[in-house]
Amino acid sequence: MAIYIINGGVGKHIAFTALIDKLAEKGEVQMMTAYPDVFRHHPKVKASYSHEEPGLYDRVPRDTDIVFREPYYSPFVFAKTHLLYEWAKLLGIEYEGELPQWHSCKKWYREAKEVIKKIPKKKFILVQFGGGQSPYDVNQPRVFIPQGQRRAYPLNMAQDFINQFTKAHPDIAVVNYSMVNEEYSHLGGCCVLNTAYWLYPELLKASMGFVGIDSSLQHMAAGVGVSGVVIWGATGPEQFGYSIHGNISNTTNHHMRPLCVRFGDNKNADGSMWVDRDILSTAVPVDKLMEVTDVMLDMKLNKEETKGIAEEDCDCDDDCGEDCKCKGA
Repeated sequence: MAIYIINGGVGKHIAFTALIDKLAEKGEVQMMTAYPDVFRHHPKVKASYSHEEPGLYDRVPRDTDIVFREPYYSPFVFAKTHLLYEWAKLLGIEYEGELPQWHSCKKWYREAKEVIKKIPKKKFILVQFGGGQSPYDVNQPRVFIPQGQRRAYPLNMAQDFINQFTKAHPDIAVVNYSMVNEEYSHLGGCCVLNTAYWLYPELLKASMGFVGIDSSLQHMAAGVGVSGVVIWGATGPEQFGYSIHGNISNTTNHHMRPLCVRFGDNKNADGSMWVDRDILSTAVPVDKLMEVTDVMLDMKLNKEETKGIAEEDCDCDDDCGEDCKCKGA
């Protein structure tokens, strides 16, 4: 039996689910993470624990393997290979392009249905133009420090896109996947739901797709097989992306700083703030983003690709009420 420990954001956790099937071939899989809900209903995960669960190691058998492999401390920092390729190599398995897996339950299904009722139009897309903040920080009294020029789409261009999109598609609502203390949550013309992150995969199933950056929404969408448009800047799809999506960039120079990704800071060696002006000046033009988004919508409309959500499709048979028996609950 092994307990796999993961650090980092929710998107990184969702990405890890692409490796679970092969890890399960080696032995029983348990998880210890900051986001246990990502793994709670996975059929090949026996238990999913929070980092903060008291007395955990007192209950774990002494012969349990405690496995922590950090891909941000690997050749991945040189930005030449995919995160999952290097992570798999560290774990002694082979990554062959598997997509993440998101598994839900009946309780989440019911909650997602109620959330969808708050969206003002039947058809909708989801957008995420900034990221990097933990969804658990949503009510914390602190100032959000955006990921800025590394990954975020410029705020004024994001607003311009929404303005153009709502004018061209008045029958499609724009749902903003942003935390309430992010500057991107104030974009006009959007519906802000302020709901739990684990419901968004269900919303994606009912959506017309998404438009976002390199952040958690694109990993969620891949996990439920929903395609969308991903805007790339300092990072590239060869590092964090999936072929299921329409990956768009205005530069071939995806030059993620190794130290920035390794230590998670925004400062240069001399202590000055790092600003990647090249990425700002080469941001994907709004007109180009509109064009690619329209192609995505046309494909979904022509092929009727909207998946929808259905209770019988839930992966967990538990009703998830007060006596929920879900793993790690």
